[in-house]
Amino acid sequence: YGIQHRAETDHPLLNKRGAQYIGRVFSLIEPIENGRGKIRVDDSIWTVQGEDCPVDTKVEVTSVDGTLFVVKLVLDKTA
Repeated sequence: YGIQHRAETDHPLLNKRGAQYIGRVFSLIEPIENGRGKIRVDDSIWTVQGEDCPVDTKVEVTSVDGTLFVVKLVLDKTA
């Protein structure tokens, strides 16, 4: 019996579906209230955690905690 090592993969995000969205910007489809809201990503709806803000606010995914996206507000740099 030998020691088995995990094989390297060329698909490091294969079982971390949400990780591919880190750095992407989305608009809220439900406001963030009490730290939780929702965004639409392709054909799925994901729960987000972040600072309270209204619907249609643009947020950037900064990390993923299981099925929860952690987001930050995207500030309008033209203002």
